[in-house]
Amino acid sequence: MNNTETKVIEQMCEVFRNKDQEPAALTPETLVDGSLGLESLDFAELAIRLERVFGRDPFARGTIPSIRTIADLAKLYD
Repeated sequence: MNNTETKVIEQMCEVFRNKDQEPAALTPETLVDGSLGLESLDFAELAIRLERVFGRDPFARGTIPSIRTIADLAKLYD
């Protein structure tokens, strides 16, 4: 697991904690979909957190990249 993936997972865990939930074991291969237990507002919170951590918003370009796993999400911030 690289540093970017670690930071993404840390922020995902914070989103879960804000919901008073403990996440399942998250790895770079974890699917980023409805099975995680996060709702659309949770993903919005995650996007804001990641923008603060990494200093950029990869979604601001107007295109929505294909994100299947946590590793895919982390690649947007590399």
